[in-house]
Amino acid sequence: MTPSELLKKKIDEESEILKNSFRGPSYWAIQNIVRRIDFIFPLFHRRDGWTKQQVDEFREFYNYGWAPILKQYYDKIDISVYEPFPLMNDEMISWTDSNISFSGRIEFCKQLLSYEKAGLISISNPRENVFTFSYLHEVTGIEQYDQMSFDFFKEQIVERIIERKKQDKPFEEEKIKSELRSIIRNPDGKMISYETTPEIDEYYNQLGHYHVLRLQGYDDFDTKDKFGGIEYWKYVDMIELIAGTALMHVEACLELVKSNPKVDLMNILSYTYFKDKTIKQFSKYLEVSENEIEQIFSCLTLSKENFDYYLEYPATPPPMYFQVSENLTIRSVAGCLSNPFSLLNRELKRKYRSDYDKAVNQREDRFRKELFMFFPDKRIIKIPRGVNISSNGIRTDIDAVIFDSKTGTLGIFQLKWQDPFAKDMTERYSRMSNLFPKANEWVEKMKKWVTSNTSKTIINSLQINKYLKEKIDIKDICCFVISRNQMNFTGMEIIDKTVAWSSWYQLIESQARFKTEFDDPIREMFVKIKSFSPERRLNMEELPQAEDLEVQIGKIKVIYNRKKADNKVS
Repeated sequence: MTPSELLKKKIDEESEILKNSFRGPSYWAIQNIVRRIDFIFPLFHRRDGWTKQQVDEFREFYNYGWAPILKQYYDKIDISVYEPFPLMNDEMISWTDSNISFSGRIEFCKQLLSYEKAGLISISNPRENVFTFSYLHEVTGIEQYDQMSFDFFKEQIVERIIERKKQDKPFEEEKIKSELRSIIRNPDGKMISYETTPEIDEYYNQLGHYHVLRLQGYDDFDTKDKFGGIEYWKYVDMIELIAGTALMHVEACLELVKSNPKVDLMNILSYTYFKDKTIKQFSKYLEVSENEIEQIFSCLTLSKENFDYYLEYPATPPPMYFQVSENLTIRSVAGCLSNPFSLLNRELKRKYRSDYDKAVNQREDRFRKELFMFFPDKRIIKIPRGVNISSNGIRTDIDAVIFDSKTGTLGIFQLKWQDPFAKDMTERYSRMSNLFPKANEWVEKMKKWVTSNTSKTIINSLQINKYLKEKIDIKDICCFVISRNQMNFTGMEIIDKTVAWSSWYQLIESQARFKTEFDDPIREMFVKIKSFSPERRLNMEELPQAEDLEVQIGKIKVIYNRKKADNKVS
């Protein structure tokens, strides 16, 4: 038995402890889990006597552990039965923390097994019940560069857009916060209630809009794309409204606890809502039919219909709503403030597959138009559609074509809009296998086509001649492969170095951070992307190093020691 097979066997044995650990109704276990993630994810950032690493590890195990343990209770819950919403106590908090943390450790180890299967790490078993792992690649974690580029986009570009929006539509924030404090009530000295005003609602609706702008996935589809007959913008509007309401609720809860420290925050952050009343309220507020609201609401809710597949994704974001009976849901502030598009976009694919496929097919045109915005100069000819190539046995297409009528530089692009993936190794493999083999094949075809044709033939084939006022030859050709979300994968070497390979956000960051002096926009983009490749970037900013780690699961220990791993590699 290999070390990984032995580790799997042992963690499967340990996971049996989690079964039947709660003897009350499944609904009570579910509400305990939701209430704790509503506190841990948005608010738990430090604890007396704990180091930052201990807090981070606790949150990470919570991130891995909540979904698998919730799934077993969702499997058992009878939604035809209505149960009351009991208050949490120390015993329930202790049960929830210990079980989610234990579950998180097990799922973390399962993730390590997935990493080994993907060829990223090696697991050893130096002595009984002790397992160690080491990274197999000298440079590990270059996927983080794609995330870092997205963070740059969010912090440096989106935040500027938000600041401009705030200036265009200013609010008297202190006045609104004061009004919010004035409407808070404290029934029985334990719970919270409030009746908002139109001004308070408008302010927090705007905060919900800003929150969505910071998320990855909200622009996966065009606003006019329809799913189940409903435009995507209506789904997004609903998320913005709910997110804004959640932000208001969190602030109201924190204000109440300030004024009455005896109130337990965990008993007021999560709230139950009757589904029918909630749908009527949203329908009236948004002036949208109840049928449409119900359809949108179903795509934002974890239910008996979709929990089985959604909770399988490792460290998946919580949903906005959890169904706990036929007409009762729990709104989760953690779900509202993490990334609701994770569930929404998966549900649109599951429930409306033909609509989803149609919307995906329309992405290329959107991607091309957004790319062209980098070239506003009128001298840059932009072909408004993809171009099919069929010449000397070469059959392929070029997703985007631009030509500089001043310098004679031609840019040809393959655009890949892949859905983002988080920690799921199956999805990671799918993204890699859909990207690189096809892209490398396309690059080879482009090279053969370019070398076997004259400048005039290429210009005519790409329909550039229709836009030229006078004859000009191609002086230089820049070839690009641009992926919407991910381009960098540990262990995947870029074969052709003459091509500019980039994720969309890496392209944006490279254009913003590097300054050049030459008057050739297409070549400039090419050079900037190449200068921002992982190989070059490693010389500018070191990747974060994995911290030493020791995970205890019953009798099992799983250890990562950086010094020993480095010595082993050297």
